Amino acid sequence: MWTIVCFLAVFASHAAAQTTRAKSYTGWDCCKPICAGNNNRNDILTNRGVARVCDKGNKLLDQNTGLRANSGCANGGSSSAYMCDSYQPVPLSNDLAYGFAIQVSSNQNADNAACCKCYEVKWLSGSAINKTMIVQILTPGGSGGDVKVNDLILYLPGGGVGPLSTGCTNQYGNSFSWGEQRGGHKNREACEGLPSNLIGGCYFRFNWLRGEVNGWDIQYTPTQCPSRLTEISGCRA
Repeated sequence: MWTIVCFLAVFASHAAAQTTRAKSYTGWDCCKPICAGNNNRNDILTNRGVARVCDKGNKLLDQNTGLRANSGCANGGSSSAYMCDSYQPVPLSNDLAYGFAIQVSSNQNADNAACCKCYEVKWLSGSAINKTMIVQILTPGGSGGDVKVNDLILYLPGGGVGPLSTGCTNQYGNSFSWGEQRGGHKNREACEGLPSNLIGGCYFRFNWLRGEVNGWDIQYTPTQCPSRLTEISGCRA
């Protein structure tokens, strides 16, 4: 009996240690994700892989080209790499969705251990309370303002371009409205100011999540990456 009790106590303690309490935010900067690099480490290519990237027209780049390409947020040249529009969220039911995210971290390098990992996210406040989203990390991002280490920034078109404000105009031109730099669009109707291939991902925020999302309380735990996500990203950890 004592053996069983001790095992359950250890298991519960381990599960609690794996659970992170944080806040959710939104963003879509069109930049090449940090996890699309390998920091010149061949073992990353072998063991984890790197996130896929696209050209200006959302055509997938092969791995070698993607690795060498500069981020579209850096110079916007014809050889630059951008975030693919396939990284938009995927609703599966009223209470479950898949998507991609930035995990705020003190280490913003391509060899960050969180790169390509997946987490099961549950909302503890806001209009999405009790909903679940499984996200794969594509970028370990920096903190600033209200955004703290371990917070998750969901990749949602129209969610705000953040500090790297040139990527989306470099990719799509100057004819579109991306909303406020931090926070993005404030209502569903504003989504229609985005490029047509991104409007659906913007609608997700107001249809499935039912609100602005920024600052809502969440908890998340590590989970196995669904094939639906790794087939899009090309990496797993």
